[in-house]
Amino acid sequence: MKIARAKCKNMRAHMENIVSDKVVDVAVGVLIREDGKMLLASRPEGKPYAGYWEFPGGKLEDGESVHQALARELSEELGVALADSTPWFVKEHRYPHAHVRLHFRRSHEFVGTPEPKEGQQCGFFAASERTPGVMLPVDLAIVNRVELPEVFEEDADTLTLSRHALQATIIRDRHYRWVGARAETLDDVLKAVAMDYDFVIVPPEAFDSLLDKGEPRIPTYVDGAPAADLAKWQARGAHGVKPVL
Repeated sequence: MKIARAKCKNMRAHMENIVSDKVVDVAVGVLIREDGKMLLASRPEGKPYAGYWEFPGGKLEDGESVHQALARELSEELGVALADSTPWFVKEHRYPHAHVRLHFRRSHEFVGTPEPKEGQQCGFFAASERTPGVMLPVDLAIVNRVELPEVFEEDADTLTLSRHALQATIIRDRHYRWVGARAETLDDVLKAVAMDYDFVIVPPEAFDSLLDKGEPRIPTYVDGAPAADLAKWQARGAHGVKPVL
């Protein structure tokens, strides 16, 4: 009997681990006002990390696209009507209570003044401004990327990833506000993600093959694409374009 109970207990623990390893898909909105400030909100009481600040959003429900889930959450929580959004990048993160896949989407097209409906706080902030409370670490690391230019006009790349073959040690140059790399394969992209780069620059013909399940894993510039094609590439998931200078 004791052996049977022990097996049952082990099985229950195993099942709990399986449940805890389930990935929860979450839609996250990066709403940017005309002055470039982004919408941030605190987490309401009763939820994990209550009081911490973050980009607004919520879990996908069955059958919802990421945009649909984001539009619903923004309407329910903040009274904002989301007209359109474009994919930005996907980031996975393990919290003690959940393993989440965060689908970040950007939008300049929304209507309404945010009015918290769950007792939380919210406001528009520049990347250089501090929120009234502490931000979730995963969101804090991303705030700076919101101000990445959509048209990359530098005449020299900060770092080159694939052509230097990623030697054992690569020093991230903190002299630059953002650090990026050229990527030619999905493996290059994933290495850039692992090294916490801010962006990658990719060839236009390779763009789709460098997506992970149809979404970018890091803000992505399309090399050689003219500024006139910015909206077209952003609809496909690019952060921006890097025209030929």
